[in-house]
Amino acid sequence: MPKSFSKIKNKKVTIKSLAAEMGISHTTVSNAWNNPEKLSVELRERILGHARQVGFQGPDKLARALRTGKSGAIGVIFNDAMSYVFIDPHDVSLMRGVATRCEDRNINLVLIPLQKGPSSLTTLVDGYILNATHNSAAIIQQTLARNLPVVTLDFQLPQFSSVSVDNMRAMHDIATLLIQKGHRHFGIIAFPSHPNARGIRPLTHPITSDNHLMLTRVNACRDAFLQHGIALSNCWLCETHHDEPHGEQAAEALLTAHPDITALICLSDRFAIGAVNYCQRQRLAIPGRVAITGFDNTARRLNGPGLTTVAQNAERKGEIAVDLLLNTGPVTHVVLEHQLIERDTA
Repeated sequence: MPKSFSKIKNKKVTIKSLAAEMGISHTTVSNAWNNPEKLSVELRERILGHARQVGFQGPDKLARALRTGKSGAIGVIFNDAMSYVFIDPHDVSLMRGVATRCEDRNINLVLIPLQKGPSSLTTLVDGYILNATHNSAAIIQQTLARNLPVVTLDFQLPQFSSVSVDNMRAMHDIATLLIQKGHRHFGIIAFPSHPNARGIRPLTHPITSDNHLMLTRVNACRDAFLQHGIALSNCWLCETHHDEPHGEQAAEALLTAHPDITALICLSDRFAIGAVNYCQRQRLAIPGRVAITGFDNTARRLNGPGLTTVAQNAERKGEIAVDLLLNTGPVTHVVLEHQLIERDTA
């Protein structure tokens, strides 16, 4: 029979002492917290109920981490501020997939922003998901040096598994669609190639970047232009912070400085929303005066016109990323399907 609480209240309660009191193995007691799926509902509730009776709150996770080298948590590193993953529609879906898989696996999730985030990695995690990061950042270099599992999203590093759509093909398809509709003067609204990169520049010189996602999408457009004989001197790139107001500012800057531009290729739907807002405010007909495309299929209608864009399953991307991170096996590069969706804006 279990000892009464009054007799053991002055003793330190541990998993082993709890198991001895209940007459079961310490592994069974441990599973009540660490592997609940291995126990029946009734047995787990009996263990947890007795633990509450004797004032035991569960195993010491820090002690367990120090003993086993496992924290029961994974980290997701991304370029922007902490609030970004709760605002950006693509990342909201992505993190829903990540969080769902973490719940299924009974592990915790740590968000690590590069912007206004820690200058060094101090959180104990068992692996990292890199979400389209600036790879020259100090935190990324520390991450890669820690010899922990890593999965990358929307770019590849040869030694790590990855999940992505075919960004090169998707952006090539967008640029080709616009070329086939007769456009010859282009503006591209993009996230920064480097953390502090901002402003307009021509596409006459190759683009370099420590953000592989930005580099891939922009150079895919550039390659399509060259393939179809479009003069790169008629094509301009504007790098800016990733949100709708900056997309609007970028559209204004590009169309004011280069009024011959007839198509704006936006690297995200958020940029495209801003571009549409500017054109509507200036009474520039879409797509008659300016065609606009996005990426992600998170904003199908924008104050009237439907947005031409690329659809991808961000939630599924997050689910697969967690699976790859936690499952030991060979390096695997998963390429998800995407779909070019032509609507009113192009």
